[in-house]
Parts: sequence; structure tokens; C-alpha cells
Amino acid sequence: MTAPVGFCPGCGTPLGDAGLVQEFWVADDRHFLCWCASCSLLSTVVLPAALISHEPEH
Repeated sequence: MTAPVGFCPGCGTPLGDAGLVQEFWVADDRHFLCWCASCSLLSTVVLPAALISHEPEH
């Protein structure tokens, strides 16, 4: 299974050969720890199990 994070969130470099993506879980949410070798950015991308929001009044 491929990680849904394929590019650096900071500089846009593909993370395939120039970085690291590590998946871990917190409750029902999927977290991806990303490190980019091009810009040295270390970040976490979170895919929540559910997103609850409201629609603003028009």
C-alpha cells in the first residue's frame, strides 16, 4: 500500500527517493511522519477518520 503523502508539504519534492514517510496511528487517525532530504523539513500529516464541520450561514 502506498502512502497518500507522495510529496514534501514544504517544497513539493517527491518523497520517493529523497525523503522518508513513516505511517503510525493515533486512535482512528492515520499520521504520516515526513522528512524531506531536499529542504530538511520534518512534518506530520494527519488524515482524520472523520471530519465534522458546519456550513456557515450565507
